Amino acid sequence: MHRPSLVQKAKAALPATDLTDEQWSLLSHLLPVGRGNRVRRSVDAIFAKARTGVSWPKLREEYGSTSTASKYFNEWVAQGIWAELDLTLAGVERVPVPDLDLLPPMRIEGRVDPRVMLSADEPFRTGS
Repeated sequence: MHRPSLVQKAKAALPATDLTDEQWSLLSHLLPVGRGNRVRRSVDAIFAKARTGVSWPKLREEYGSTSTASKYFNEWVAQGIWAELDLTLAGVERVPVPDLDLLPPMRIEGRVDPRVMLSADEPFRTGS
């Protein structure tokens, strides 16, 4: 099954900053309680990742366990909760999702060595 990326799921725009207490109060009832601020930090980490394209490990210091954030995101998308969160935050100031060029342009080439080609009547080869 193809899972949409974070950027694909948040296609139009994202909250411009981490959520304020007021914004968090609008959607906290949709999410699990969690220990401490873990769930809230996870939501902020997900939005920060989508806004910046920064790798999860680089977000860990500011937002805590990014593996938890990633796990939550996948669960919430599958359960339809992420779409609800997005609708709940419709009035929040947003910024467009940046176009991220995560890979430099590249050219992939390949060559076939005819000495290792098999014919139809030779389905496998053992030894040299």
